[in-house]
Amino acid sequence: MNFKNLLFIVCLLGLVTALQFDIGQREEKCIYEEIEHDSLVTGDFELMEPILLHPELIIYNPQKQVIQKKQTNQPGKFAFHTDQTGDYHFCFSTKRPQPNLLQDTIQRISFNYKYGIAARDYEDIAKKEHLGPLEREIRKMQDQVLEIHTDIIYAKGREEAMRNTNESTNSRVMWFSILSILVLFTTGTLQVYYLKGFFKKRKII
Repeated sequence: MNFKNLLFIVCLLGLVTALQFDIGQREEKCIYEEIEHDSLVTGDFELMEPILLHPELIIYNPQKQVIQKKQTNQPGKFAFHTDQTGDYHFCFSTKRPQPNLLQDTIQRISFNYKYGIAARDYEDIAKKEHLGPLEREIRKMQDQVLEIHTDIIYAKGREEAMRNTNESTNSRVMWFSILSILVLFTTGTLQVYYLKGFFKKRKII
């Protein structure tokens, strides 16, 4: 697989991506995203009408090894856990020729993926663990705090590795840590006020 044919990159501010794009015959289009190890990744895809081409979805890990292959003849889904940190590639390929079609034939694809907390189904978790609405929200907040903590540790690790080549990384990590702490403090404060109001309404306190 030659990743020099990578045609576009999606840069995200969050953990969820939804997009549509066109692909032609004998073409490959890839999206890549840096994802930390031990993260749940889920997604779905669908060919938009009119359906003229049937691209193949191939997912690669950071070592460029194939994780999954999916045919797109019908709407489908995928899910996997990452085993290492790095760039994961989602590639749609129409390199297999399809006869009786013009060379300039294109196919529109709807593609969505998410990872981390965004990929977790807390409704399903609540059912399996018999959690109430309040307990479910607390569980979600706990996971968010843990993810922020993991991000801070990861950022610090990268800062140590890059210190010799880029001293400016120190200040960036510092501001990132401060922002993360502020987010954590705000989340904790809101959680306290939410619980306080909830217990007052139920006349528990």
